[in-house]
Order: sequence, then structure tokens, then C-alpha cells
Amino acid sequence: MIRILIVEDEITIARLIDLNLSACGYECTCEYDGLAAADLLEQMSFDLILLDIMLPEEDGLSILKKLRDASSTRALPIILLTAKGSE
Repeated sequence: MIRILIVEDEITIARLIDLNLSACGYECTCEYDGLAAADLLEQMSFDLILLDIMLPEEDGLSILKKLRDASSTRALPIILLTAKGSE
């Protein structure tokens, strides 16, 4: 089964994504802040990460940089989520 980590601080958005992906047969795990997600990524492996950019504790871009610097997660697919209107 494909395992997806959803890192989104808006709980209703995270649950909606989880509900829809789970209905399609994916195994989803939600984390709501950057530090919790970073800790979880050290303990578990995932096939895809949906990563919000603006997170409490540690932002998504910092997590992305750490994942890309680590050789074991360099090829892990990551989709960035954001509500920002500009770069």
C-alpha cells in the first residue's frame, strides 16, 4: 500500500485530504506542525509527502531542504502545498 504523509497545520484541510486519499486506497498519516513531521520522518518511511510551506515550529521549506540534503530521502516525491498568493 502506498503511504502518504500529509503535513498541513489547518486540521480541516489535512482531514479532507486524508479522507479523499484514504477513499482511493492510500494509507495516510497527518502531522500538523513541522517539528512533529521531521521527527516522524526519522522514524517512518513514506512514498509521498504533501508538505505545506507555512507551518508552525518549522516551515515546510526547511523540512524540504533537510530531506533533499539526506541521501536516503533525496528521491522521495514531495508536493508543496501553499495558500500564499505570491512568491
